[in-house]
Amino acid sequence: MSLTFRRKVNFYETDAQGVVHHSNYPRYFEECRGFFLEQIGLPYHILRREYSVDVVLLELKMNYINSLLFGDEVRIDFSISQIDSYFFSFEYTVLTDRKVATAYTKHCCIKSDSRKVIKIPQILRERLEMYYAR
Repeated sequence: MSLTFRRKVNFYETDAQGVVHHSNYPRYFEECRGFFLEQIGLPYHILRREYSVDVVLLELKMNYINSLLFGDEVRIDFSISQIDSYFFSFEYTVLTDRKVATAYTKHCCIKSDSRKVIKIPQILRERLEMYYAR
């Protein structure tokens, strides 16, 4: 099952030609993940406060296909593409009236106090699995 996140490109995200700088795409994907965690009832602040868990980024792969421009209305379709006891991954497709980019991110959970990798907490795993695109 996939989710859709929408946003508009801001001027400060662009270079002198009005093209979105490549460094902004990881921020867009972070916004998607924050949106996702809110949708499943486990936003970052709840994970940290109630479960002492942080979700961290381990890997990011991108394919740039077309430019994003200032003022573009962006749709990012994303889904969970992999999950096991310790790791989970998302796949993203960035769209306007054309395909702009595709991406993949891999994540794990760590204890907030020790910064050690832990198994995905059961409550988070159950909710992730609801959106797993097997």
